[in-house]
Amino acid sequence: MKHTILSYSDKLFTPSESFIPRAYKAFDALKPVFIGHDRKGPTPEGFEALELDAFHGPLGATGFKQFGLISAELEATLRRLDPVAIHANFGKSGAYALPLAHKLNLPLIVTYHGGDATKHSNTKDSRLRIYNRRRKALWDEAALLLPVSDFIRRELLTHGAPGEKMVVQHNGVDPAKFTPGEKQNVLLFAGRWTEKKGIETLIRALTKIDRAIVSDWRIRLLGDGDLKSKLLPLLNEAGVNAELPGWIPADDMPRYFEEAAIVCVPSNRAASGDAEGLPMVCMEAMFAGCALAATAHAGIPECVVNGETGYLVEERDADALAERLSGLMANPDRTRQMGEAGRARAMDHFNLNTQSARLQDLIMSAAQTAGTLPF
Repeated sequence: MKHTILSYSDKLFTPSESFIPRAYKAFDALKPVFIGHDRKGPTPEGFEALELDAFHGPLGATGFKQFGLISAELEATLRRLDPVAIHANFGKSGAYALPLAHKLNLPLIVTYHGGDATKHSNTKDSRLRIYNRRRKALWDEAALLLPVSDFIRRELLTHGAPGEKMVVQHNGVDPAKFTPGEKQNVLLFAGRWTEKKGIETLIRALTKIDRAIVSDWRIRLLGDGDLKSKLLPLLNEAGVNAELPGWIPADDMPRYFEEAAIVCVPSNRAASGDAEGLPMVCMEAMFAGCALAATAHAGIPECVVNGETGYLVEERDADALAERLSGLMANPDRTRQMGEAGRARAMDHFNLNTQSARLQDLIMSAAQTAGTLPF
């Protein structure tokens, strides 16, 4: 029999956050039931979900979030599931879940993914924002904090999170889903066209690469975002002919990585403080046997080994990125070797089956320590 855990994500099943349900792939002793408020997509096959709005009292979700009010109906509904722990994804969801953990007497485990640990809005002192005013209590009372990279662990430490409660828990990628294909001369970017994703650095780098080199390659820039209208003229003026498929559903992404020989991940810290944890695109590219040209940003150096599985340059350094991309494009044998080395490293460090089993072990250990799950 599997024991239930409550998986709290205030925004349920956001398309860009498919890594959340995937993290439970190898669970064989625990059964996650998703709870939250703002549904963004369908419940993935094999999972259950409860939208909490239907169970709140007169003040609704506002009373629950702002004041931690838990109706008798909500308490009874969740108790019937007989949960042994709550696992919240993102700091804000952890803050919302804290009163539930109190009421149900359950250990709370919180995974931090990136901007929830780095954005100035999340790290400043503020009585107005729920997360900020509950942040210290969350860190004091949570059973376990799981930053997705050592970079995020260090960021949390800087702002006062207890080091003894933190365990770095990398996300993982399904090695059966992301596999090397028949490689073509394709340079791929996959991400939102936003400041944090560094798409401007890549586009400025592309305008600096010798046309004789880039003319043999297909430049494929996936995704959409606020910067697209600003940056496309730079490509056009430089004569860079790029493929622009727009937003691609997560289930369709593997085939794009299969074809690509090089994947570029030019992320940087945004003016808001927003930073990556460890971008899933790095791990997915490595499993697909792609060489990486990336920035030494956030958790990326924990994944990409400079000179072995790809190259790292400093954030926002378009000249250095152009130089590294030129070298990769001009040396296909070396590029292929880097891709092969990247897949081997990913299999050892970022295998979803291994990481998911480890996550289950961490949650079970916290529940056993709290006495909600027998040893």
